[in-house]
Amino acid sequence: MDILSVRWSAKYGHFLRAEANVNAITYPVPPRTAVLGLVAAILGLEKDALAIELAELQVAVRGAVPMRFWHRVKLRKDPPNTLPYEIKSNQRGSDSPAPEKATLHRQEWLLKPQYELQLAWPTQPTRFNELVERIEQRRWHFTPCMGLSELLSDVEFIDCQSAMRLPLGLQQIQGLCPVDEVRLIAEQNLGVHLLRLPRHVSANRVFSHAPYYLEHQGRSFTVETAAAWQTNNWTGVFL
Repeated sequence: MDILSVRWSAKYGHFLRAEANVNAITYPVPPRTAVLGLVAAILGLEKDALAIELAELQVAVRGAVPMRFWHRVKLRKDPPNTLPYEIKSNQRGSDSPAPEKATLHRQEWLLKPQYELQLAWPTQPTRFNELVERIEQRRWHFTPCMGLSELLSDVEFIDCQSAMRLPLGLQQIQGLCPVDEVRLIAEQNLGVHLLRLPRHVSANRVFSHAPYYLEHQGRSFTVETAAAWQTNNWTGVFL
């Protein structure tokens, strides 16, 4: 199976947690659904088309957990006044514009997030080749972002190579790892976290979640699994 490796980075990032309340906390790494949104933007798919057209895309994510900080954003509760269809030379602005209704909203942002993505699409070789060409030529349909549309990001082509499926056994894997595919082997001096992230999304924007293991500093850790894949520079499990 061919696997495309890309580097996804930005100055800031934000992936809203499903359990967030008035304080918009973020996931430390992009869920599979966020990566699907990135691919949909590159290919130019409609907003909710990714639930069906990208349902079989294989995604793996690795990278250290970035630093986080709180940011206060001003959100308008009402749309701005509409502009007139005709502009006259002696026209002046409204003497008594409607007061703006807005609120200050706290968001937790990621500082300089950088992740390496592994993407495979064996059921759609034509679309996969288009994705490889677009990323390699930096020719995306919509501008990539890191979670929020205001947080512009960069997508860099690393490599596209053939991967080998590994047999059942102990493997040193890298990046996010679904709990239901592996048995974790305890090791010293490793900070393996348990996260619950969105995995699938329906056309009606209903999300399903799954638990994952993640090493805090992005280091390799040992699991027993039959679902690992390996390339020249990556060994891991798809989300």
